[in-house]
Amino acid sequence: MQDAAHTLLGTEYVGTDHVFRLNGPRVEAFSGVDQALFRLLARGDVEEYRAVVHAGRHARLHLTFDKDWGGPVSVHADGSVFALRLLPGQEAEPR
Repeated sequence: MQDAAHTLLGTEYVGTDHVFRLNGPRVEAFSGVDQALFRLLARGDVEEYRAVVHAGRHARLHLTFDKDWGGPVSVHADGSVFALRLLPGQEAEPR
Protein backbone atom coordinates (compact mmCIF):
# COMPACT_ATOMS: atom_id res chain seq x y z
CA MET A 1 0.00 0.00 0.00
CA GLN A 2 1.30 3.46 -0.84
CA ASP A 3 -0.70 6.38 0.49
CA ALA A 4 1.98 8.42 2.25
CA ALA A 5 5.54 9.60 1.63
CA HIS A 6 8.12 10.95 4.06
CA THR A 7 11.79 11.85 4.00
CA LEU A 8 13.51 10.03 6.86
CA LEU A 9 17.22 10.30 7.59
CA GLY A 10 17.64 11.98 4.19
CA THR A 11 15.97 9.21 2.16
CA GLU A 12 12.55 9.31 0.49
CA TYR A 13 10.18 6.53 1.59
CA VAL A 14 6.70 5.62 0.36
CA GLY A 15 4.20 3.57 2.29
CA THR A 16 1.32 4.07 4.66
CA ASP A 17 0.72 5.76 7.97
CA HIS A 18 -1.62 5.21 10.88
CA VAL A 19 -2.65 7.40 13.80
CA PHE A 20 -3.50 5.88 17.16
CA ARG A 21 -3.41 6.64 20.86
CA LEU A 22 -0.52 5.39 22.92
CA ASN A 23 -1.38 5.75 26.61
CA GLY A 24 -3.33 8.94 25.77
CA PRO A 25 -1.30 11.02 23.28
CA ARG A 26 -1.95 10.57 19.56
CA VAL A 27 0.96 8.94 17.72
CA GLU A 28 1.71 8.59 14.00
CA ALA A 29 3.28 5.36 12.78
CA PHE A 30 4.71 5.23 9.26
CA SER A 31 5.87 2.07 7.51
CA GLY A 32 7.23 2.00 4.02
CA VAL A 33 10.06 1.23 1.66
CA ASP A 34 12.80 3.27 0.01
CA GLN A 35 11.17 5.05 -2.93
CA ALA A 36 13.84 3.88 -5.39
CA LEU A 37 13.29 0.25 -4.35
CA PHE A 38 9.52 0.71 -4.56
CA ARG A 39 9.87 1.93 -8.17
CA LEU A 40 11.78 -1.24 -9.05
CA LEU A 41 9.04 -3.41 -7.58
CA ALA A 42 6.27 -1.35 -9.21
CA ARG A 43 7.93 -1.91 -12.62
CA GLY A 44 8.25 -5.63 -11.91
CA ASP A 45 12.07 -5.54 -11.78
CA VAL A 46 12.25 -8.13 -9.00
CA GLU A 47 15.74 -9.38 -9.86
CA GLU A 48 17.16 -5.84 -9.89
CA TYR A 49 15.37 -5.14 -6.58
CA ARG A 50 16.99 -8.24 -5.05
CA ALA A 51 20.42 -7.26 -6.34
CA VAL A 52 20.15 -3.69 -5.00
CA VAL A 53 18.83 -4.87 -1.62
CA HIS A 54 21.59 -7.48 -1.33
CA ALA A 55 24.33 -4.97 -2.25
CA GLY A 56 23.15 -2.38 0.30
CA ARG A 57 21.98 -4.63 3.10
CA HIS A 58 24.80 -3.67 5.52
CA ALA A 59 24.65 0.06 4.81
CA ARG A 60 20.91 0.46 5.49
CA LEU A 61 20.55 -0.80 9.04
CA HIS A 62 19.70 2.10 11.36
CA LEU A 63 17.85 2.61 14.58
CA THR A 64 18.04 6.25 15.53
CA PHE A 65 16.11 9.41 16.30
CA ASP A 66 15.39 11.62 13.27
CA LYS A 67 15.18 15.21 14.49
CA ASP A 68 13.39 16.41 11.33
CA TRP A 69 10.78 13.62 11.60
CA GLY A 70 10.46 14.09 15.35
CA GLY A 71 10.81 10.51 16.54
CA PRO A 72 12.58 7.16 16.33
CA VAL A 73 13.21 5.60 12.92
CA SER A 74 14.18 2.00 12.20
CA VAL A 75 15.57 1.20 8.74
CA HIS A 76 15.94 -2.47 7.85
CA ALA A 77 18.40 -4.23 5.54
CA ASP A 78 15.70 -4.77 2.90
CA GLY A 79 15.06 -1.02 2.54
CA SER A 80 11.89 -0.99 4.62
CA VAL A 81 11.35 1.57 7.36
CA PHE A 82 9.23 2.02 10.48
CA ALA A 83 8.95 5.41 12.20
CA LEU A 84 6.97 6.78 15.17
CA ARG A 85 6.27 10.32 16.37
CA LEU A 86 3.85 12.24 18.52
CA LEU A 87 1.39 14.23 16.46
CA PRO A 88 1.87 18.00 16.71
CA GLY A 89 0.17 19.47 19.76
CA GLN A 90 0.39 16.21 21.72
CA GLU A 91 2.36 16.11 24.91
CA ALA A 92 3.59 12.94 26.48
CA GLU A 93 1.61 12.57 29.69
CA PRO A 94 3.53 11.45 32.78
CA ARG A 95 2.38 8.10 34.09
